[in-house]
Amino acid sequence: MGTLDGDGIMSRGEGRRVERELEVGLEPGPAAASPDTRTRILAVSLALFNVRGLGHVTTAEIAAAAGIREGNLQYHFPRKRGLVEALFAAFETEAVAVAGRMPDDPAAPEALLAYQRAWFDLIWRYRCVYRDGIAMVEIAPALRARVHALRAETQALARGVFEAAVRAGRLRVSPDALGRLIDNAWIVSSHWTSHRLQGGTALTEADRDWGFAQVRDLFAPYLAPESPT
Repeated sequence: MGTLDGDGIMSRGEGRRVERELEVGLEPGPAAASPDTRTRILAVSLALFNVRGLGHVTTAEIAAAAGIREGNLQYHFPRKRGLVEALFAAFETEAVAVAGRMPDDPAAPEALLAYQRAWFDLIWRYRCVYRDGIAMVEIAPALRARVHALRAETQALARGVFEAAVRAGRLRVSPDALGRLIDNAWIVSSHWTSHRLQGGTALTEADRDWGFAQVRDLFAPYLAPESPT
């Protein structure tokens, strides 16, 4: 498979990147072997948006990459706006689930790291939502309010997880400082893609790991020392 450039031809490099995105985007199991058309459209769209950007992919290109006619795509999503809204709804559901996933043992040394990594992996899978936020709300203006609502909800859920870590003795931070720490982590996790794209054309797994390290290190000064074994 190859993605399409402005002349309708897919470059090999982009094609390989889209294929890697699809390997991650389609869940393993029977459904992944033969996904229904709507699921396939969403998976291909997310892969293309992640590689090329929300504002640089047409429905005709999505249909071609999915191996269907554009009319078939339009049966499920008459306009690109509806497709973008459906992708955001999927992200919304996952974001609430990940942000609210309380560790079994908040005092465990690896608990907060695993929690933060799960959130960052979600950001990576839906990085077009963060990187192309302006384009997203231009395509689907109704998402603007939902973006703000989701931010408030996930920050509240994250605060609950970090407060549990404070009570368990894993984090040593005052309530006010915790609020600022969460705000800073949100800012970094939301905008690291723009920083890394300065002078570049694509994000890589190395960029993802760099971004995660920035968020992880924000919390390092507040972690309680691990007890010697």
